[in-house]
Amino acid sequence: MITREDILNLAEKEQDICISIYLPTHKMGEEVQQDPIRLKNLLTEAKEQLKEHKVKEQRIKNVLKEPTDLLDKPMFWQHNDKGLALFITEDDFEYHRVPHSFKERVMVDDHFLITPLVPMISLEGSFCILALSQKKVRLLRCSRAEVTEIELEDSPKNMEEFKKYDVYEKNITSAGSGGSESMFHGWGDGSVETDYVENYLKTIENEVTSILRKRNDPLVLTGINEAVALYRKANHYSRIMDETISGNPDPKSNEEIKDEGWEIIQSYFLKDMYDDIKRFGDLSGSDKQSDNLTKIVEAAYYGKVESLFVPIGEHSWGWFDTERDVVHHSPKPKNGEHDLINMAAIKTLTQSGNVYALDKEDMPNDSSIAAIFRYA
Repeated sequence: MITREDILNLAEKEQDICISIYLPTHKMGEEVQQDPIRLKNLLTEAKEQLKEHKVKEQRIKNVLKEPTDLLDKPMFWQHNDKGLALFITEDDFEYHRVPHSFKERVMVDDHFLITPLVPMISLEGSFCILALSQKKVRLLRCSRAEVTEIELEDSPKNMEEFKKYDVYEKNITSAGSGGSESMFHGWGDGSVETDYVENYLKTIENEVTSILRKRNDPLVLTGINEAVALYRKANHYSRIMDETISGNPDPKSNEEIKDEGWEIIQSYFLKDMYDDIKRFGDLSGSDKQSDNLTKIVEAAYYGKVESLFVPIGEHSWGWFDTERDVVHHSPKPKNGEHDLINMAAIKTLTQSGNVYALDKEDMPNDSSIAAIFRYA
């Protein structure tokens, strides 16, 4: 998974040859065999762009050698995700597999194309899912792309194990006279006294809360509604999500649970973006926001942009004359000109601003770019 730090490192690189290649990839099926063909075609396009930049043939061959070698490595293509991004200079070559599908794209410039990676910044982060069941309790640490199970060392793994704990007997005794008439009917093998379930979940909650207070990850619960409600009653952890994954988690794999949790958690990770979209609207008519590309590019070069909104897949060509503070625009790319939207994103990120990538229809004011400024 590519991180904000990875993207910043890419944004900060400047050389006379920086090649960015993006392509969609596949994890399985016949389309996996088409992925190296896609890369081959994109490398051919990169070669043509390098020729347009007056780069000599031998130098082109040297620059493209490492990515070209990937075409003859079948195992490389068996471990891809939804998208592959390659970044090539004469001194370095790196690639990133990401859980995000890209449109095919090649750019040769003196810096890298980073805007297709911007969605990864907003969605970076980890979260946890607690699967509640009488048969198997699982605490999962997740990101958008990965899931690992956190071992619970001081809690029962299931209800059967809990019944053997001395603490269970003490809790039931202290509850008064060997149990309650209230019965818990949610778990399949007959009804269980609600006191049993409450104390079972309290024991689990104690360790889970201890772990999560050190991690500070948001927590999603999954289980039947009755069990989730009893766990919430016992819960002392502040970052528990209101929305849950309903139903018995036992038949589901960790990966399946992670994917369902991601559908819930992604809006949580995007909260800052939604807050800034609202703030952009609240600042309407003031000098602290703009949807004018020329004004925003100039502001980005001088570190004035606090939050930048860019449309996914959109480009605008030109260059910024720093001596005269003039932004020049072109209908199509020419030597010495850049993607101005990409440059604004690079300048904003490398000067500690926020950059958000949205679908065109979700952009503030339906604009091609938008920004909140640090000062008027």
